[in-house]
Amino acid sequence: MKKLSRFMEVFWLVVAVAAAGWAAYAIVAHGFEAGRKWLWFPVVAAGMYGYRRFMRSRMEQWEREGRL
Repeated sequence: MKKLSRFMEVFWLVVAVAAAGWAAYAIVAHGFEAGRKWLWFPVVAAGMYGYRRFMRSRMEQWEREGRL
């Protein structure tokens, strides 16, 4: 379970970075008004990364305390 949690954390970080790069490209290529809708993708992916990181640390804490 730990390996899967860590993998998903890294996965969402990679998706966030790739989406940020794509959003930057869309803004440069098409202008801010047309490209700003692409900014939601890195925001959501970064949020998922933060959530996965928070939950992994929380589950590790629960495991240390013997709650799992």
